[in-house]
Amino acid sequence: MKDLTRYRLCAGIPAPPAAKLLYCYLLDISDDKSRVVKSVKNIAKGVGLSRSAAGRNLHRLKRLGLLDSSPRYTEDGGRLANQYTLM
Repeated sequence: MKDLTRYRLCAGIPAPPAAKLLYCYLLDISDDKSRVVKSVKNIAKGVGLSRSAAGRNLHRLKRLGLLDSSPRYTEDGGRLANQYTLM
């Protein structure tokens, strides 16, 4: 996706600027299948938000239908970073 198209898509999101910034960041780091596997802490660090603000805005994007999250676990039941899929 070209940068201008991406930024126009982000500008049209009915959300606060922090959520738009987070969505654009996720678009930038997503793989070819629009997936991101990164912890909320690392996402927050990459965007320059606090961990709580990043988590709050991830939930906001999920409620808007722009993002889906799937929990991931190790074989012995340990918790891993979520997988986020951009819609």
